[in-house]
Amino acid sequence: MKAPALQHSIHPAPGLPSAPAWRQPAQTAWQVGILIAAWWLADEAASALHLPFSGGVVGLFVLVALLLSGWVRPAAIELGANWLLANMLLFFIPLVVSVVQFTQLLKSQGLMLFVNIGLGFASVMLATALTVEWVCRYERKLRLQKLVRQRTARAAA
Repeated sequence: MKAPALQHSIHPAPGLPSAPAWRQPAQTAWQVGILIAAWWLADEAASALHLPFSGGVVGLFVLVALLLSGWVRPAAIELGANWLLANMLLFFIPLVVSVVQFTQLLKSQGLMLFVNIGLGFASVMLATALTVEWVCRYERKLRLQKLVRQRTARAAA
């Protein structure tokens, strides 16, 4: 049996007034909070039932079941889910995950570690931004040179 297509939009229909500027960030924060609460409840249930897998897996199955049954509309969690997906990389910084295992080190050198992680993260973001900017400028320069050559060839013909 084929699952129904879940097509929806968070954007207002043309001609309708748009929502206030604060509404979308507030809805996003609310939906992220709901998703976190759902994960926490699923984690507690998995622990209480002594399940052999994590609460995240339980929560995933419950959420999929609720979405497929129609009890939860996709639009009800769309903004929060999109925000979490867009920022997922920030939740999986390997240094942060490994630091959690060393609480004594965290107590004695925690501030220094977090400053270094922050500086490393900022350095990667800056290097990425500068590289993308350089590549865009280089491609623009190549397109301009090609256009100039084409116009010169057309003018000479």
